[in-house]
Amino acid sequence: MWLRTFVHWFAVLLTAAALPACTGSAKREAAALTEAVDRFSRSSGTAQVDAVNAVACTDDRVCEAKRICMEALDPTARALVLKDEVGQKLADLEAARLAPDSAVARELPGKLDEASRLLTEGHSKMHECDAKLTDLKLTYGF
Repeated sequence: MWLRTFVHWFAVLLTAAALPACTGSAKREAAALTEAVDRFSRSSGTAQVDAVNAVACTDDRVCEAKRICMEALDPTARALVLKDEVGQKLADLEAARLAPDSAVARELPGKLDEASRLLTEGHSKMHECDAKLTDLKLTYGF
């Protein structure tokens, strides 16, 4: 009987000792994810989307937040790339480097519509990303 009690308490102590290590790792992952998303918000570049995607996650909460944030950031970044492409082609049209009746010029309204759709999609999901990041900050205290 005493052996069973000893084993039980030993297991409890071992688990308690391991918890700070797990929490520390999750806290670091959560902080890294939050910082990567913040960098994207400040610059909105595709490199920042890659940085968010590269954040390691072993904690379920962090992985869920990362997944949701990627659902917001990925379409937003694709929209910004399309917008830049359309802007460059419009500049080419104005400078007469691109013929108004060319296939590239005719595709511009469709690309702009796609960019608008992607931007709306990304922005609609950003609220959920922000909520998940706030939850991580409250959970892990950073």
